[in-house]
Amino acid sequence: MNNAKQSMTKKVNMTLLATLISATFIVPQAMADDDSARGHRHAGGEKIFQLLDTNSDGVLTLEEMTAPINAKVEKVFARKDSDEDGLLSLEEFSANRRGEAVDLSEFADEIVQCVADLKDETGNENINVPEASQFTSPAERFAAVDTSGDGFVDLAELQASKLAKVTEGFNNTDTDSNGEVSSDEFKAKWQMHKATKRAIHQCVNEILDTED
Repeated sequence: MNNAKQSMTKKVNMTLLATLISATFIVPQAMADDDSARGHRHAGGEKIFQLLDTNSDGVLTLEEMTAPINAKVEKVFARKDSDEDGLLSLEEFSANRRGEAVDLSEFADEIVQCVADLKDETGNENINVPEASQFTSPAERFAAVDTSGDGFVDLAELQASKLAKVTEGFNNTDTDSNGEVSSDEFKAKWQMHKATKRAIHQCVNEILDTED
C-alpha cells in the first residue's frame, strides 16, 4: 500500500463510524465532540449506558439524548468555522481534526458486498450490512445539511441535522417503540454497532489495499 492509501485508510478508521452508522445507533451522534465522554468510547455497553443515563433511572429518553446537542454543535461549529464568518463552506464543513473527510462513495457497492460476504463467512448476526446510499461524498453530506441551498451551512442548519440524526438513532434503538431505551435494547444495539464497525473497517482496508 502506498503512502496515500495508508493515509486514507487511517483517516477512514478514525472517521467512518460517525459518518456511516450514526443513524442506526445513538451513541456516535450523542457523544460526538463531548470531552467528558470521549475517553469512554471504547468502554463496554453497560458503561456507556450509565454515562448517557444522566438521571440514573435505568432507561434512556429522547430528551436525555437531545438536550446536549445544541451546545455540542456550537462547539463543533466554532472549531470548523476557520474564518469566523458564522458560515461553513464545503471545505470547512468537510474538514475534521485529522484532515479532509474521506470520500468512499465510489467504493460503496464493493464495501456493501464485502460486508455481506463477511457476515456470511463468520455467521455473525450482529453485523448489519449497510446500504450503498450510506457511503455519500462530502459534497452530498454538505448539500443534505445546507437546507437553504445557499452554498453554506449555518449553525441552525447544523444543529437541526445533528438533532435529526440523534432522534433517528434513538428511534432505531428503541425497538419496542415505548419512548424509552432500556439497558437490554441499548446493549443489543451496542453489540451490533461494534460488529458492524469492525466489519466495515476491515472491508474498507482490504478494498483500498487492492486498488491500483
